[in-house]
Amino acid sequence: MNSRMIRIGFSRSLALAALGATFALVGCGNKAQDGTSTTMTRHKPRVETVVKKDAQAAYVAESSRMASAVVSGKTSAPVELRYELATKPAIGQPLEIELAFLPTAPADALEVAVSGMPGLTVASGEAIKFEKVQSGETYTHKFLVQASGSGTYYVSVIAKMVSETRTEVRTFSVPVVFGTVPAAQKPAPAKDANGEPIESMPATER
Repeated sequence: MNSRMIRIGFSRSLALAALGATFALVGCGNKAQDGTSTTMTRHKPRVETVVKKDAQAAYVAESSRMASAVVSGKTSAPVELRYELATKPAIGQPLEIELAFLPTAPADALEVAVSGMPGLTVASGEAIKFEKVQSGETYTHKFLVQASGSGTYYVSVIAKMVSETRTEVRTFSVPVVFGTVPAAQKPAPAKDANGEPIESMPATER
C-alpha cells in the first residue's frame, strides 16, 4: 500500500470521527447543565394551565358559595362582589363579614372602602388594597360591624379598579338584618258605625 492510499484512509477516519463527535454533541444538547432533560420544559405549559384551572375553580366556588351583593351605583367597574356572614347577627356584638371580589378584567390595583350607616358601625377593616389584580382570581377581605339596635342595615362597599389609563368605580350594598324585624301588616279594613267591617261591593251598571 503506497503513501497516497494511507493518506486517503487516514482522512476518511478523521471525517468519520468528526461526524460521530457531532452526533454526540447533538445528543448531549438534549440535556440541561444540571442533567435534566429538556423534555421537562415541554411540560411547563401544562403545569401553568393546571394552575389557571385551579384559580378558575376557586373563582367558581366562591361564586356559588356566597351571596351576591347589590349593585347600588350607576358606574360599573369590571368586578363582581359576593359576601358571607360568619355568624348570625346579634345586636351589640361584632359581626364578621367576608367579601369576595371577582374581577372580570386585570388591573394594577383594586382599592376597597367599606362604610356603615346610622346605627351600624364598621369596627375594623374599613379599607384594603390588592396589587396586580388578575381576571378569574378571587380576592377576599374580612371586616367587623356592630349594630346598636334591631333593623335592616346596609354596608356600603366601594371598589376601585385602578390602571395607568383610567380608574373605574363600582358601589355595592351588603344587607344585614339584626334582631327581629316586624313583618309588614295589612291595613285594617274600614268599619261602619256599628263596628262591622265594610265590605266593598262590585259596581253595577244602570
